Amino acid sequence: MSQFRAFALATAIALGASGCAPRPGETAGGEHAALEGGEHPGKAVYDQWCASCHDNGGQSGAPSFEAIRTLPRATVKYALELGYMKIQAKDVPKPELAQLIEWLPESEGSVDSWTSAARCPVKVREVKLTDQPRTSTTFGVTGEANRAQTAKDTGLTRAQMKDLEVAWVAAFPQTPTMRSQPVIVGDTIFIAATDAGRLYALDTNSGCVKWHYVSDMTLRSSLTFAEATDKSPAAIIMGDAAGFVHAVDARTGRKLWVSEARLNDLNRITGAPVVHDGKVFAPVSAIEVNYAGQDDYECCKGQGAIIAFDLATGKQLWTGTTMEPAAPVRLGRTGTQQWGPSGAIIWSTPVIDAKRNVIYAGTGENTSWPATDTSDAIIAYDMDTGEKRWVFQATKADIWNYACGRKAANCDWPGEYHSPDHDFGATSMLIKRQDGSELVIAGQKSGVVWALNPDTGALVWSNKVGRGSANGGVHWGMAYDGTRVFVPNNDSNRPAGPDENPAWGPGIHAVNAMTGEIAWSYKNNVRDCGQEAPVAKAYVPDAQWKIQRVTAPVLPPPPRVTPAPVRPAAPRPPAVAAATTPAVATGAPAAATPVAAPAPPPPRPAVCRLGMSPAPLLVDGAVVTGTTQGMLRIFDGENGDVLFEYMTNRDFPNTVNGVEGHGGGLDSAPYVAGDGTLFVQSGYARFGEPPGNVLIAFRPKKH
Repeated sequence: MSQFRAFALATAIALGASGCAPRPGETAGGEHAALEGGEHPGKAVYDQWCASCHDNGGQSGAPSFEAIRTLPRATVKYALELGYMKIQAKDVPKPELAQLIEWLPESEGSVDSWTSAARCPVKVREVKLTDQPRTSTTFGVTGEANRAQTAKDTGLTRAQMKDLEVAWVAAFPQTPTMRSQPVIVGDTIFIAATDAGRLYALDTNSGCVKWHYVSDMTLRSSLTFAEATDKSPAAIIMGDAAGFVHAVDARTGRKLWVSEARLNDLNRITGAPVVHDGKVFAPVSAIEVNYAGQDDYECCKGQGAIIAFDLATGKQLWTGTTMEPAAPVRLGRTGTQQWGPSGAIIWSTPVIDAKRNVIYAGTGENTSWPATDTSDAIIAYDMDTGEKRWVFQATKADIWNYACGRKAANCDWPGEYHSPDHDFGATSMLIKRQDGSELVIAGQKSGVVWALNPDTGALVWSNKVGRGSANGGVHWGMAYDGTRVFVPNNDSNRPAGPDENPAWGPGIHAVNAMTGEIAWSYKNNVRDCGQEAPVAKAYVPDAQWKIQRVTAPVLPPPPRVTPAPVRPAAPRPPAVAAATTPAVATGAPAAATPVAAPAPPPPRPAVCRLGMSPAPLLVDGAVVTGTTQGMLRIFDGENGDVLFEYMTNRDFPNTVNGVEGHGGGLDSAPYVAGDGTLFVQSGYARFGEPPGNVLIAFRPKKH
């Protein structure tokens, strides 16, 4: 969710913040300095090194210029010097990089300047945790991750979901991406403004602030609520962009502990840590797929893991890795040492199986040769020891990193392999079927849904419900209502080929949990982007497309190609309207020779993003979904009827906390319900989707 990466450069700019982030009430600098009579030199640096990706109308998948300008300066600095964008900034001279960091963020006011005015009155400021409904405690709603909420817990019925209206909207400064699913306990919603490094406890009724927590690092994961024990208070658990787990007192916002969850400094936490029986289980991912695009980078050493911590103290208990440590294996095409095996990182939130004392985790592809049997796999770990119980590998020999997009040196290995980047970025589910049997359900970026025996990992059924791609298929997660598995599909919007399932495309499928057959499907269309098109309706695919059984596929390796050495692109010359030729040898001035300015690039159309990337949410059998363009859509889970639609990609001038609000794309897991309210986070500027910074509270209309 990915958790996410053929355009790894595009995902990066807001994944961290340095320790020099301003303290509450302070600023990191004033308005951008300007040259005498001219613009800041950082703009020229941006135009030369950055504009081709960030100013192209979303065609590259990179965050827009408007989105990255809203980030804190510390976040930009970290991303360019230490984070995901380090590889893109490698060749920028240090003085120019400093100019870019100074100029790129807009005026840097305090992130926290609004919180005092938005503070709750004393009588509603208390965070009440005793005997309150725990309507949503983690990314998957519960540890089994079925993402289903009842009418009793949420105070909302399926019938009421037809008749929603906006009750209030809160906005968060310097946060163009709302990537962290909130949790709700009673009348408190806990929410992270990840880019800004802030965690808030808000009143569900009004949006006022009960407390806020300041992190010295950009926050990254969704949140998990941990019940109080005899050794520790109730806590909010989350991961940050540098690979540390934070435990915060749920009543007060006081820091309880911060513990390192990484094997090296390239590890990160993208999936939410989960809690069971006094332990915190943190999934470990990494950013090495991006660094590998650098020809002189010694690719690759990183690997995924589950790391267990004591809930009360933050002490590390065990580490369960996805493979053995990397070792030198060969010299690459450029003479650089290559390492392996590597990769099989864990992007997503793990799943708790209390009965079997097992935690299930989905892995990504290998990032270097040799391939392992733990990549693109579901792994069952013993919760007491971290030992592997079983491994199910869906796609063998999938070796991918950023170098593969241009066939650079770190994507050139011996033996058979392929590079589809079909990892498990989505959180799996543990479900109980109508006959009492249980399954582990896993959705893959290949577009395949896998149903596994939880005791052995053996395949029970499978169905390919999308064409899949590096950024297609199942991205973040699914939901389950006791009968049907609801599977979102992030495939691109194009007509099906002659041998492709006509049901494939951006949308959602309801899949029978007993058989794997599709019960109904819904395909998005360009109407969601304001273009003329028929209104889409749910339908039942033809019998021949209801189920396509799949085993563990192995694609043929790509043809061996040795590309020419990669050389850095020459800096773009500045545009000039005219120039004068050099003087002739006699010293006589030459006649002025007009030189035409370069023609402006043709206008690029706005990208219409129709994929259903975010994990759905069930509320009393109503399926809450959204598109990466920002369309919120709610279905009746039984038949696929559309109950409600609302375009969140809009401006919200009247927020309850006085911060300028803008909706955008929907991604990750933006929905949660409780206290009679459906909450939706809008804005996700990671893959070129529309940025945004709002939390929207929907309630049934009062008639």
